[in-house]
Amino acid sequence: MPPASARRACLLPAMLGWLAFAPSPSAWADQACYDKAQSQAALTECSVADLKRSDDQLNKLYREMAARLKGDDATKKLLVDAQRKWVAFRDAECTLSTASTAGGSINPMEFNICAGALTDRRVKDFQTYLDCGKQSGGQGDDGCAIPSGK
Repeated sequence: MPPASARRACLLPAMLGWLAFAPSPSAWADQACYDKAQSQAALTECSVADLKRSDDQLNKLYREMAARLKGDDATKKLLVDAQRKWVAFRDAECTLSTASTAGGSINPMEFNICAGALTDRRVKDFQTYLDCGKQSGGQGDDGCAIPSGK
C-alpha cells in the first residue's frame, strides 16, 4: 500500500473529478438540510433523504410503467429485468466512483449523492418512456415500448 502522503495526493484530484459530475448543493432537493448540518453524520442524513425522494419518484414511475404493461407479460418481464440490472449497475458504479473514500465517514454521503444523481437520470429515462407516443397526438405509440396512458 502506498504511503499515506501518496494516497492523500491522489485523493484530491479524484475528489475534484468526482465532484465535477456530482450535483451542486443548490441542486439538492433540500438545500436547507445541508445548510443546517453541523456534522458529517447530519450531511449523510441529508443525502439519505435526497436519495429517498429520488427513489420514491423512480418507484412511482416504475409502477405506472408496469400498470401500462398489464397483459403484456413479455415486455413487463423485460422491464423487471432491466430495472434489476440497472439497480445493480447504479450500486456498482457508485461503489467504484467513491472507492477513494471507502471506509471513511464521507463515503456514505458520496455514495448517496452518486446514487441520487443516477436515479434522477433514470427518472428522466422513465418519463421519456411514459411520454412516448404523445408526439403523435395519441394516434399510436410510434414503436414505443411502453403504451401511452390513454
